[in-house]
Amino acid sequence: MSLVQFGEHCFDAKLIAFDKDGTLFSFHASWRPRFLKAVDRLISQFPNRTELRTALFRSLGYNAADGTFGEDGTFGTGTSGDTVRAAAGVLHQYSRPTLPLYSCEQMVRQRFAPILSSSGGSVPVTELAFLFSSLHELDVRVAVITSDDRTPTEAELASFGLSGFVDYMGCGDSPGRQKPAPDLLLEAASLLDVSLDQTVVVGDSATDLLMARAAEAGLVVGVLTGVGSKETLGTLADVVLDSIAEIRVGANFPGEPQCEPGRSSSRSREL
Repeated sequence: MSLVQFGEHCFDAKLIAFDKDGTLFSFHASWRPRFLKAVDRLISQFPNRTELRTALFRSLGYNAADGTFGEDGTFGTGTSGDTVRAAAGVLHQYSRPTLPLYSCEQMVRQRFAPILSSSGGSVPVTELAFLFSSLHELDVRVAVITSDDRTPTEAELASFGLSGFVDYMGCGDSPGRQKPAPDLLLEAASLLDVSLDQTVVVGDSATDLLMARAAEAGLVVGVLTGVGSKETLGTLADVVLDSIAEIRVGANFPGEPQCEPGRSSSRSREL
């Protein structure tokens, strides 16, 4: 029995599928500096920079007042392609004189996207290599399902020594439908020969948790290190944790209360 403890909830897990940004890495701390740098570079040649900056923040879901990304914003939950299209749409609408949309998209890909896809700057929320290696020692498979593209995702995981522990990786540029569709999670469970009843999904956004519910995952866990609020995640998750640092691996945790293995709440089958 592969007992994994999520807060006070124990679960007999065979596969845990983690979102990346906002789950393994603090979303706001990791992305804010790169995002602001990318925006400034994109608008640097326009005379109406203040207007453009405000419009980009609004379109992509960035709150300049508190330095956070909104849970319904394109940047917080969309793919890289979604972000490029949204930013290009803003340039097309607010550029003076008006630029063709294809020119705006090309400019975003040349001046904005490379900064976002650059490596470095990610802030892990816990000791990830220890967590992943502990799961592998217990024969629990690990998947990473992210809206980010594959190349930067591979580089990021490698930089933290995680590549050898990841059994499946689904990305924003992977074939098929993206989150909240269940396709990538279903593929992971199928390829790794794991029952969905023994699959856990851990994520920071409604998009992650809706994917889990659509696939009928055995346990759905929300974390508060990304764009999702406790109120939003609480309506979709069986368990909401402050972060994945609250995950404990193994049946015995010295000095901590023991828990009995459980299943997900009955609500997961009612949604």
